[in-house]
Amino acid sequence: MMLNINHKTVIKDNRVYVIFLTIYLNVLELLPITSLYDEKLYPKMKKKIEGASMKKLSAAKSMDAVAKTLLWIGAAMLVQPCFALTYTIPAQGNVVGHIQYTTASRHDSLSTVGRRHNIGGYEMKEANPGVGYKNPRAGKKLLVPSRFVLPDAPRKGIVINLAELRLYYYHPDGRRVSTFPVGVGQDGWNTPLGKTSIVRKRANPTWVVPKSILENHRRLGKPIPKSMPPGPKNPLGTHALSLGFKNIVIHGTPYPRGVGLRSSHGCIRMLPEDIRKVFDMVPMGTPVNIVHQPNKVGYLGKQVFVESHVPISSSMYGGNHSIEYSVKKIVNKTGVKMNINWHQARKARSQASGYPKAIGRVL
Repeated sequence: MMLNINHKTVIKDNRVYVIFLTIYLNVLELLPITSLYDEKLYPKMKKKIEGASMKKLSAAKSMDAVAKTLLWIGAAMLVQPCFALTYTIPAQGNVVGHIQYTTASRHDSLSTVGRRHNIGGYEMKEANPGVGYKNPRAGKKLLVPSRFVLPDAPRKGIVINLAELRLYYYHPDGRRVSTFPVGVGQDGWNTPLGKTSIVRKRANPTWVVPKSILENHRRLGKPIPKSMPPGPKNPLGTHALSLGFKNIVIHGTPYPRGVGLRSSHGCIRMLPEDIRKVFDMVPMGTPVNIVHQPNKVGYLGKQVFVESHVPISSSMYGGNHSIEYSVKKIVNKTGVKMNINWHQARKARSQASGYPKAIGRVL
């Protein structure tokens, strides 16, 4: 997110308070806010600010002082990595989030830019074709694909869509979804599809190396010990969630550049800041559904969207259906009638930009 902060232009509009108090409350998980400001939300937030929430700020001598404080708090948050994208699920439709734009800095890669917005490196690459992955060039304007069509799967527990390298966690309240970039199995070490659950939770885990990985390292002439204790070089990171699938774990990593890519031996890797949050949110027995959906069709309001990704392996996973099939499936499932611009739909599918593009209208 790009933000120009100038205290001289600060406080003639109460919307400034709304923006930064919203950021603050969202980080503290006090409000399930999905955007920094919209017209419907503003009256409720204004009331919140003028009421109980503002009592916490009563020590400020003036509204200008309060706003300046909030501005600096907000600015500090915005330059830190985003620890989760959490959205309210729409009552009608299946599209969440908002497209953002940012500017690459010196020494940035698409991976580091994405991490600041909780987006994976390959997601950034799909959304910004022609931009160098390792060196996007300082000052380059980049699209941040932080808008998503929810996967076509039951909204319960964890859903991992391998095609977009992303995990979705549906909160027990049925109203919110949090989403995170993940790394998945590299070629030859494919992450399995199917339904399972969280069967074990470990903080500071010891990694007992599977025999297949030990043998692979021996073949490569790079033998490793049979187990690795907790510590900064442990490949499982600081937290691990074991699944019912043999040797498949959702875990952290000391190598964050591998998140958002096909980089593992079949496990699901998460950023260190993300696995801590998921570990705390997810109870034992949480259902986990691993799918491969390169093309997701959704709608919100009167617009119809398609979000297309390059399949990670058509031969192994399939699921790369025609856009006609994908549209027909959602129409049959929801009963919503749609008028599709098929030229735009096929173009969006072939471009595989990794974020929702409008392809039609709801009738």
